Amino acid sequence: MKNEAILYLFEGFENVKSRCELPCEYLSGPHFAAWDGVLLYSDGINLFSLAPGSEVSEKGYRKLMHLVERGKERLKEIKLRAATPT
Repeated sequence: MKNEAILYLFEGFENVKSRCELPCEYLSGPHFAAWDGVLLYSDGINLFSLAPGSEVSEKGYRKLMHLVERGKERLKEIKLRAATPT
């Protein structure tokens, strides 16, 4: 807690694919990925980064978790479309 605000300490991540391993379609909308040990995430318009050791506000943490969930769903949909023969 800092100045009566709750802060989360970002210590790293697991199972996050590198940007190089993800389809371009996925990277063009809400997504999350890794690049050189840094977590990158986007709401589809803005790109944000989070390095290990960074502090995240409660609001920022909720926003990140929301984008992670949206990103997971989008990636599932993209993979399903790619696996379905036309």
